[in-house]
Amino acid sequence: MKKILLMACFAVFCNISAKNQTKKAIVIGASSGMGRQVAKLIAQEYEVGLASRRLNLLESLQKEIPTKTYIKQIDVSKLEEAKTKLAELIEEMGGLDLILISVSSCIDTEFTKSWETDKKILDVDLAGFLVMADVAVNFFEKQNSGHLIGISSIDGLRGNALCPVYSGAKAFVSTYLEGIRNYMIQNKIPVYVTDIIPGWVDNEKIEFSKQEGTYWVTSTKKASEQIFNAIKNKKKKAYITKRWQIIAWLQALLPDCIYNGIGGL
Repeated sequence: MKKILLMACFAVFCNISAKNQTKKAIVIGASSGMGRQVAKLIAQEYEVGLASRRLNLLESLQKEIPTKTYIKQIDVSKLEEAKTKLAELIEEMGGLDLILISVSSCIDTEFTKSWETDKKILDVDLAGFLVMADVAVNFFEKQNSGHLIGISSIDGLRGNALCPVYSGAKAFVSTYLEGIRNYMIQNKIPVYVTDIIPGWVDNEKIEFSKQEGTYWVTSTKKASEQIFNAIKNKKKKAYITKRWQIIAWLQALLPDCIYNGIGGL
């Protein structure tokens, strides 16, 4: 009888321990594009919090994922509200081990010179990204562990003549992530930081593969698989797809007199 009771207690203890060890992840921008597809892959190994502005798309995604998920409607451009809601989501989930921030207001390749367009890019791609990352970084630092992943862009490597504000916002994302990584290393805090740097990726709003002037366009599915592998391998940087690293090298090597003549790669 004692043996049976001991075995039962051990089983309960193991079950509780397993629950406590469940990894938690949040995807900001999970409603569409790469964020939506990567969320499905992350859900294979984590309990996932799905966050974006469009609640109906989060609800449809939740139905596609068989494992436990949480949803939270967050508009990252509403900075203080977004901070509060992300903190609430982390509390509802009982912790956080990984966050992917995949936010972008860019829906077209043609840069339109208007303050409304520029402000939207800055509100979402720069300030919106920063406020989400700041909440996660503070949580990870106190916890002494975590993994921060941000999606920047190949356009952030050098100023692009077609979309200078978008280019500048994505440059901020990459530089910020590098700074946070250096901070964690300098302070010996085991928090991983990954910069995802995509080239052209087809999405629900626009098929770049059908536009003139684009090249090496990949599907959302393939891009998401490579992003997920980069996350699992805790890469510092990952070009999506991998051959875009060639463009990164060219961007770094081209002198201004040539780069300014072509406006961007």
